[in-house]
Amino acid sequence: MPPCLLLTRPEAESAAFAQAARAAGWRGDILCAPLMRILHDPPPETALTKARTLVVTSQHGVAALQQATARRDWPVWCVGPRTAEAARHAGFAQVRVADGDAVSLRAVLLDTSPPAPVLHLRGEHAAMDLASELQAAGVDAHALVVYRQVSQGLSQAAQERLTQGGDILLPVFSPRSARLLVAALIPLRLDAARLHLVAISAAARDAAQGVDWQSIHCAARPDAPSMLQALARLQATLEPLKKPR
Repeated sequence: MPPCLLLTRPEAESAAFAQAARAAGWRGDILCAPLMRILHDPPPETALTKARTLVVTSQHGVAALQQATARRDWPVWCVGPRTAEAARHAGFAQVRVADGDAVSLRAVLLDTSPPAPVLHLRGEHAAMDLASELQAAGVDAHALVVYRQVSQGLSQAAQERLTQGGDILLPVFSPRSARLLVAALIPLRLDAARLHLVAISAAARDAAQGVDWQSIHCAARPDAPSMLQALARLQATLEPLKKPR
Protein backbone atom coordinates (compact mmCIF):
# COMPACT_ATOMS: atom_id res chain seq x y z
CA MET A 1 0.00 0.00 0.00
CA PRO A 2 1.56 3.35 -1.03
CA PRO A 3 1.98 6.08 1.58
CA CYS A 4 -1.00 8.36 2.09
CA LEU A 5 -0.83 12.09 2.77
CA LEU A 6 -3.63 13.03 5.17
CA LEU A 7 -4.29 16.78 5.35
CA THR A 8 -6.33 18.16 8.23
CA ARG A 9 -6.04 21.93 7.66
CA PRO A 10 -9.17 23.93 6.77
CA GLU A 11 -10.57 23.06 3.36
CA ALA A 12 -8.99 25.81 1.26
CA GLU A 13 -5.54 25.40 2.81
CA SER A 14 -5.67 21.61 2.47
CA ALA A 15 -6.61 21.87 -1.20
CA ALA A 16 -3.80 24.34 -1.90
CA PHE A 17 -1.23 22.23 -0.08
CA ALA A 18 -2.40 19.08 -1.87
CA GLN A 19 -1.88 20.80 -5.20
CA ALA A 20 1.58 21.99 -4.14
CA ALA A 21 2.49 18.50 -2.94
CA ARG A 22 1.54 16.98 -6.29
CA ALA A 23 3.59 19.60 -8.10
CA ALA A 24 6.54 18.83 -5.82
CA GLY A 25 6.39 15.13 -6.71
CA TRP A 26 4.13 13.45 -4.16
CA ARG A 27 3.02 10.16 -5.74
CA GLY A 28 0.77 8.55 -3.13
CA ASP A 29 -2.83 9.12 -2.22
CA ILE A 30 -3.90 12.47 -0.75
CA LEU A 31 -6.90 12.69 1.54
CA CYS A 32 -8.22 16.04 2.79
CA ALA A 33 -10.06 15.78 6.10
CA PRO A 34 -10.23 19.23 7.76
CA LEU A 35 -10.33 19.32 11.54
CA MET A 36 -11.26 23.01 11.46
CA ARG A 37 -13.55 25.26 9.47
CA ILE A 38 -13.11 29.00 9.22
CA LEU A 39 -15.87 31.50 9.99
CA HIS A 40 -15.06 35.09 9.05
CA ASP A 41 -16.28 37.82 11.38
CA PRO A 42 -15.49 41.11 9.62
CA PRO A 43 -15.24 44.04 12.05
CA PRO A 44 -17.18 47.28 11.63
CA GLU A 45 -15.10 49.78 9.70
CA THR A 46 -15.12 52.11 12.71
CA ALA A 47 -13.03 49.53 14.60
CA LEU A 48 -10.21 50.09 12.11
CA THR A 49 -10.10 53.86 11.83
CA LYS A 50 -7.60 54.59 14.62
CA ALA A 51 -5.06 52.05 13.38
CA ARG A 52 -2.03 53.31 11.49
CA THR A 53 -0.48 49.87 10.89
CA LEU A 54 -2.30 46.58 10.37
CA VAL A 55 -0.83 43.16 11.16
CA VAL A 56 -2.23 39.93 9.73
CA THR A 57 -1.05 36.44 10.58
CA SER A 58 -3.32 34.51 8.22
CA GLN A 59 -4.95 34.79 4.83
CA HIS A 60 -8.24 34.65 6.72
CA GLY A 61 -7.37 37.93 8.41
CA VAL A 62 -6.88 39.46 4.97
CA ALA A 63 -10.22 38.04 3.77
CA ALA A 64 -12.06 39.48 6.78
CA LEU A 65 -10.37 42.84 6.21
CA GLN A 66 -11.49 42.84 2.58
CA GLN A 67 -15.06 42.31 3.70
CA ALA A 68 -14.85 45.02 6.35
CA THR A 69 -13.60 48.00 4.34
CA ALA A 70 -12.68 49.35 0.92
CA ARG A 71 -9.68 51.23 2.35
CA ARG A 72 -6.30 50.04 1.13
CA ASP A 73 -4.02 52.81 2.42
CA TRP A 74 -2.68 51.11 5.56
CA PRO A 75 0.78 49.59 5.71
CA VAL A 76 0.20 45.88 6.30
CA TRP A 77 2.67 43.60 8.06
CA CYS A 78 2.22 39.90 7.21
CA VAL A 79 3.51 36.81 8.97
CA GLY A 80 4.77 35.10 5.80
CA PRO A 81 4.81 35.06 1.99
CA ARG A 82 1.38 33.49 1.43
CA THR A 83 -0.34 36.03 3.66
CA ALA A 84 1.60 38.82 1.97
CA GLU A 85 0.51 37.51 -1.44
CA ALA A 86 -3.11 37.58 -0.27
CA ALA A 87 -2.72 41.16 0.97
CA ARG A 88 -1.25 42.32 -2.33
CA HIS A 89 -3.96 40.51 -4.24
CA ALA A 90 -6.53 42.33 -2.09
CA GLY A 91 -5.12 45.66 -3.25
CA PHE A 92 -2.77 46.70 -0.45
CA ALA A 93 0.34 48.38 -1.81
CA GLN A 94 2.37 48.77 1.39
CA VAL A 95 2.98 45.13 2.29
CA ARG A 96 5.87 43.87 4.36
CA VAL A 97 6.57 40.31 5.31
CA ALA A 98 8.22 38.43 8.18
CA ASP A 99 9.83 34.99 8.10
CA GLY A 100 6.74 32.82 8.52
CA ASP A 101 5.96 32.74 12.23
CA ALA A 102 4.80 35.04 15.02
CA VAL A 103 8.23 35.11 16.65
CA SER A 104 9.87 36.57 13.55
CA LEU A 105 6.94 38.97 13.06
CA ARG A 106 7.26 40.27 16.60
CA ALA A 107 10.99 40.76 16.14
CA VAL A 108 10.69 42.67 12.89
CA LEU A 109 7.88 44.88 14.21
CA LEU A 110 9.99 45.81 17.24
CA ASP A 111 13.01 46.41 15.01
CA THR A 112 11.25 48.64 12.48
CA SER A 113 8.85 50.53 14.79
CA PRO A 114 5.94 50.95 12.34
CA PRO A 115 3.44 53.79 12.85
CA ALA A 116 1.21 53.22 15.89
CA PRO A 117 -1.41 52.34 16.90
CA VAL A 118 -0.76 48.84 15.54
CA LEU A 119 -3.81 46.60 15.08
CA HIS A 120 -3.45 42.82 14.82
CA LEU A 121 -6.32 41.20 12.91
CA ARG A 122 -6.25 37.67 14.25
CA GLY A 123 -8.18 34.47 14.73
CA GLU A 124 -9.91 33.38 17.90
CA HIS A 125 -7.04 30.94 18.52
CA ALA A 126 -3.44 32.05 18.08
CA ALA A 127 -0.06 30.60 18.94
CA MET A 128 1.08 33.96 20.32
CA ASP A 129 -0.77 36.96 21.76
CA LEU A 130 1.17 39.31 19.51
CA ALA A 131 -0.53 42.52 20.65
CA SER A 132 0.28 41.79 24.29
CA GLU A 133 3.89 41.02 23.37
CA LEU A 134 4.17 44.35 21.56
CA GLN A 135 2.48 46.19 24.43
CA ALA A 136 5.00 44.73 26.85
CA ALA A 137 7.74 46.27 24.71
CA GLY A 138 6.08 49.69 24.81
CA VAL A 139 4.22 49.60 21.48
CA ASP A 140 0.67 50.96 21.24
CA ALA A 141 -0.80 47.71 19.93
CA HIS A 142 -4.22 46.09 20.03
CA ALA A 143 -5.86 42.92 18.72
CA LEU A 144 -9.17 42.33 17.00
CA VAL A 145 -10.60 38.84 16.40
CA VAL A 146 -11.89 38.77 12.81
CA TYR A 147 -12.31 35.03 12.22
CA ARG A 148 -12.92 31.88 14.20
CA GLN A 149 -11.35 28.45 13.74
CA VAL A 150 -14.14 26.04 14.66
CA SER A 151 -13.04 22.48 15.34
CA GLN A 152 -14.81 19.51 13.78
CA GLY A 153 -14.44 15.76 13.85
CA LEU A 154 -12.35 13.61 11.55
CA SER A 155 -14.27 12.52 8.47
CA GLN A 156 -15.46 8.94 8.11
CA ALA A 157 -13.26 8.52 5.03
CA ALA A 158 -10.19 9.58 7.01
CA GLN A 159 -11.05 7.26 9.89
CA GLU A 160 -11.44 4.33 7.52
CA ARG A 161 -8.14 5.09 5.78
CA LEU A 162 -6.32 5.31 9.09
CA THR A 163 -7.66 1.97 10.29
CA GLN A 164 -6.63 0.31 7.00
CA GLY A 165 -3.03 0.85 8.04
CA GLY A 166 0.17 1.47 6.14
CA ASP A 167 2.29 4.59 6.07
CA ILE A 168 0.27 7.75 6.66
CA LEU A 169 1.93 11.17 6.68
CA LEU A 170 0.25 13.83 8.80
CA PRO A 171 1.44 17.43 8.43
CA VAL A 172 0.52 19.87 11.21
CA PHE A 173 0.83 23.63 10.81
CA SER A 174 0.19 24.93 14.32
CA PRO A 175 0.15 23.72 17.94
CA ARG A 176 -3.65 23.83 18.02
CA SER A 177 -3.99 21.76 14.85
CA ALA A 178 -1.55 19.26 16.35
CA ARG A 179 -3.66 18.96 19.51
CA LEU A 180 -6.84 18.52 17.46
CA LEU A 181 -5.14 15.81 15.44
CA VAL A 182 -4.01 13.93 18.54
CA ALA A 183 -7.52 14.13 19.99
CA ALA A 184 -8.95 12.72 16.75
CA LEU A 185 -6.43 9.86 16.55
CA ILE A 186 -6.49 8.60 20.13
CA PRO A 187 -9.95 6.92 19.97
CA LEU A 188 -9.14 5.03 16.76
CA ARG A 189 -7.75 1.51 16.38
CA LEU A 190 -4.46 2.20 14.64
CA ASP A 191 -2.60 -1.06 15.17
CA ALA A 192 -1.90 -1.49 11.45
CA ALA A 193 -1.00 2.15 10.78
CA ARG A 194 2.47 3.65 10.70
CA LEU A 195 1.92 7.33 11.47
CA HIS A 196 4.51 9.91 10.45
CA LEU A 197 4.26 13.42 11.88
CA VAL A 198 5.57 16.37 9.86
CA ALA A 199 5.45 19.56 11.95
CA ILE A 200 5.94 23.12 10.78
CA SER A 201 7.65 24.11 14.02
CA ALA A 202 9.02 22.73 17.26
CA ALA A 203 5.94 24.09 19.05
CA ALA A 204 3.63 22.17 16.70
CA ARG A 205 5.75 19.05 17.12
CA ASP A 206 5.70 19.28 20.92
CA ALA A 207 1.91 19.73 20.92
CA ALA A 208 1.46 16.37 19.17
CA GLN A 209 2.29 14.19 22.15
CA GLY A 210 0.09 11.24 23.02
CA VAL A 211 0.32 9.29 19.75
CA ASP A 212 2.65 6.40 18.97
CA TRP A 213 4.37 8.04 16.00
CA GLN A 214 6.45 5.89 13.68
CA SER A 215 8.58 8.94 12.94
CA ILE A 216 8.57 12.66 13.73
CA HIS A 217 9.93 15.34 11.41
CA CYS A 218 10.16 19.12 11.72
CA ALA A 219 10.41 21.60 8.85
CA ALA A 220 13.64 23.57 8.61
CA ARG A 221 11.65 26.80 8.42
CA PRO A 222 8.04 27.60 9.38
CA ASP A 223 6.69 27.80 5.83
CA ALA A 224 5.00 25.67 3.19
CA PRO A 225 8.10 25.14 0.98
CA SER A 226 9.99 23.71 3.96
CA MET A 227 7.05 21.44 4.77
CA LEU A 228 7.08 20.18 1.18
CA GLN A 229 10.82 19.54 1.43
CA ALA A 230 10.31 17.57 4.64
CA LEU A 231 7.60 15.50 2.95
CA ALA A 232 9.87 14.81 -0.02
CA ARG A 233 12.66 13.57 2.25
CA LEU A 234 10.24 11.31 4.08
CA GLN A 235 8.78 10.03 0.82
CA ALA A 236 12.28 9.12 -0.37
CA THR A 237 12.79 7.15 2.85
CA LEU A 238 9.49 5.29 2.54
CA GLU A 239 9.85 4.60 -1.19
CA PRO A 240 13.61 4.33 -1.71
CA LEU A 241 13.36 2.37 -4.97
CA LYS A 242 11.06 4.81 -6.70
CA LYS A 243 12.36 7.86 -8.49
CA PRO A 244 10.46 11.17 -8.54
CA ARG A 245 8.53 11.81 -11.71
